[in-house]
Amino acid sequence: MNNDEIPRENWGKWTEFFFSVLGSMVGLANIWRFPYLCYKNGGGAFLIPFFFFLLIGAVPLLFIELSYSQYSNLGPGKVWIMCPLFKGIGYGMVVLSSIISIYYTVILSWALYYLYNSMFPVLPWRHCNNRWNTWQCYETIPNSNRSRFFSQFDNETQIENLTQLIDSNRSSLSRHTISASEEFWKHHVLQVTDGIDDLGGIRYPLLICLVVSWLLVFFCLIKGIKSSGKVVYVAAVVPYVLLTILLGRAVTLPGSKDGLLYYMKPKWGKLKEFSVWKDAAVQIFYSAGIGIGGIATLASYNDFHNNCQRDAIIFPVIDGVTSWFAGLTTFSILGYMAHISQTDISKVVTQGPGIAFVVYPEALSTLPFAQLWASLFFIMLFFVGIDSQFVHVQTLVTALTDVFPEQLHNRKLPLTGIICTVTFLLGIPCVTKGGVYVLQMLDWYCASISVLFLALMEAVGVCYIYGIPRLFDDITMMLGHKPYAIWKPFCLYMAPLALLGCWIITLISYSPLKYDSGESFPTWVNDLGWVIALVSVVPFPIAALHQIFSLRSPLIERLKASLKPTREWKPANNKYTESKNHILMSNIVTS
Repeated sequence: MNNDEIPRENWGKWTEFFFSVLGSMVGLANIWRFPYLCYKNGGGAFLIPFFFFLLIGAVPLLFIELSYSQYSNLGPGKVWIMCPLFKGIGYGMVVLSSIISIYYTVILSWALYYLYNSMFPVLPWRHCNNRWNTWQCYETIPNSNRSRFFSQFDNETQIENLTQLIDSNRSSLSRHTISASEEFWKHHVLQVTDGIDDLGGIRYPLLICLVVSWLLVFFCLIKGIKSSGKVVYVAAVVPYVLLTILLGRAVTLPGSKDGLLYYMKPKWGKLKEFSVWKDAAVQIFYSAGIGIGGIATLASYNDFHNNCQRDAIIFPVIDGVTSWFAGLTTFSILGYMAHISQTDISKVVTQGPGIAFVVYPEALSTLPFAQLWASLFFIMLFFVGIDSQFVHVQTLVTALTDVFPEQLHNRKLPLTGIICTVTFLLGIPCVTKGGVYVLQMLDWYCASISVLFLALMEAVGVCYIYGIPRLFDDITMMLGHKPYAIWKPFCLYMAPLALLGCWIITLISYSPLKYDSGESFPTWVNDLGWVIALVSVVPFPIAALHQIFSLRSPLIERLKASLKPTREWKPANNKYTESKNHILMSNIVTS
């Protein structure tokens, strides 16, 4: 059986594809990474470069990925037969998606463990009377409860003196105390060690949650896109429902207005800093899944005549608006946290997991029916992550079945099981007591350097080597009419230049990975991080050299041959091959 005779699965309905892409884009990065970067880079001022890069970068690059994958019905592992010299880009995307899938499910296991603890009669991160708490632990007391706290004192002078003492020494005390929610996170959930040099033992509760998470991923993918396409109806919609409920509650909290003003009011001076523009570009490309291969994988199951032009506009806009919407909820709660702790909002925000697993739980624990709000939040967090993980696994499965169709086409179930098992085993170091440092290293070096490079090479390979005229002919065949003329300058100039500039700035402004305390990781960790970053980049030059030296002809002829599509490159449905040949012949006769 050859490739042409092997049937390709397709989405049952466009809505299955829509919700699958939506689930892929709307992930954990929208919930904690975007709000933190927005806070760090000037609040509302960050939104300007964020939506700017969404327009000139994410939209045209997504259009490119959707187009070539839908046209060929091939994923990133095989689609680069359209330009063999660049086939290493597809391999790099698959490797990068593999690395992300290793630690992504670990975050899901954290959410599951918090969900389990949210069902206790008293939230364990609310108080300091647990066995893991230290003498430094303090409990957050809402302002509404301060009167009850001070009611035990009869002397007004005592109350006034105590209030002044607390307020005047708050900043000093904060340096020597740790909130109950942070101690729960560090001393109980992670049981974190002093550094990455000491991984400690395995955290078996987290290991169990990791097993459960991977089993859910596997069972949801048991029939490939036929099962995942149904699951995403729930997995992609539920987070929006829960996020809306949480926002509705958050805006009613005291102090939420201050948080929203902090979020929406721009600090215009920040726009002069290159780091702000770099962070905005990295965030939108990472969140939209550009250069990772997931979107290309999902599009490879599309109907040949699907309106990819429409999809390329809709998906990035939804992703950007979702990030903005999540920021409303986050900053409302951060404003509330600043209010109840009588501190500045700039001292409440923490990076990365701190927002989701320290700040949110602490704020929710002070509300009436705290168990309900905490459960809703962690259910939302789990659903937000699991549908993104579906795509990471599907990318690997699709890449392997495209490269080895005869051997693996009828063995997708065992292949999915093997991929889930291997990735689970590779993720075990992340659930050790020092595992959070491993996860931080993987995320730090994969989220910017590798993603930007692969996306840049993808744009160069498609727009300049394969060629915009040829790509637009393919799109015309799929749509039945020419794509909008505005796509050409965006795909040919704006998106590649934006990627190139951001990648250069990222390399120039590189700084070594640091712990929360500000201390740098050991040198060997940063060296290993660069190796991890290069693992997904190295396939590009290696595959290019292999392609050139595998041919038998003069060097110039090899290069020319490597830049042309192979004979296998054709429309997904054979009946359109004749149409394409007719168009090409017409162009030759006309010229």
